Amino acid sequence: MNLREELEKTLTGNPNLSRKPSRFGDRFSFFVGGREIAHFHGDGRMDVRLTRTRIRELKSEGTLDPRIRTRGSSAEWATLPLTDRRDLTLAIEMVDEAIRANA
Repeated sequence: MNLREELEKTLTGNPNLSRKPSRFGDRFSFFVGGREIAHFHGDGRMDVRLTRTRIRELKSEGTLDPRIRTRGSSAEWATLPLTDRRDLTLAIEMVDEAIRANA
């Protein structure tokens, strides 16, 4: 099982999330209510909707992991790598952040 498959299995078991076809990525994504908060681009990258506000907070606190990429000051989405086991832990943490930010 690759990292993406392992992450999908973990997220599918989260009662706060529903799994539906993605509007932005490939195959399936994860939703809170009617809002897509996580999707994949192949096996090596995941996008998480942290929201503008939460991304700004993480940046100002200096707690945004350096592996995470955002696109400009108005970004709602953050891009995470899925290349090693540490990335799996980061992805789960960021999805939890996204659940809280989008609830």
